[in-house]
Amino acid sequence: MKRLTILAAVLLSLAGCGTESSVGDMEMNKFLSDLSQAYLTDFNGPNPDDITKIDFAVKRLAIDSPDAFTQDGKFLVVDADKVHAAADKYFAYPIVRDDNTSEIDFIDGKYSFRKGNDNEYVFSQVEKILGSKGDTIMVSAQTYSCKPGWKGDINASPSAWEATDPGNIPVKGKVMRTVLVKKADGYRVLSYIPAQNN
Repeated sequence: MKRLTILAAVLLSLAGCGTESSVGDMEMNKFLSDLSQAYLTDFNGPNPDDITKIDFAVKRLAIDSPDAFTQDGKFLVVDADKVHAAADKYFAYPIVRDDNTSEIDFIDGKYSFRKGNDNEYVFSQVEKILGSKGDTIMVSAQTYSCKPGWKGDINASPSAWEATDPGNIPVKGKVMRTVLVKKADGYRVLSYIPAQNN
């Protein structure tokens, strides 16, 4: 409860300090795209439940490090410690308890899941910096989706995407209001919720 109260106070103080962003910071766009590509569940942080972290980390690991998995019939299997390490790159608080999610099973120190078909490519781009205080930043992030094999650059503008790959132009999805904290080794996500005026 105390953490939520602190986050609410930070959000209120950040909300009054907004600045426009044309395309956004490349490092931030990459981090936000990592969140949307692995379909991070909405949460109003700063510490989502372990199920949210596990579900995201397994999916993110499957994108970034497919060699970390072994095949077991129709399932992909990965050690829990690799899932914990992947979660630590994105969240401010570690996974406390290993557990099953709606799509992922936990058995004997390993996670297993059936990878779906990659029928879309998803990414995000900073739409606006809503405020910042110290190392904490609140952003409005526009999500996009297109067909796999897209040739564009996530940091470019829609007109550049149309010129680069006219047959596969990204379509706007949800706008996410996201709170990030900047650490020495990159960002961590503290909150990831749909924007109210979407």
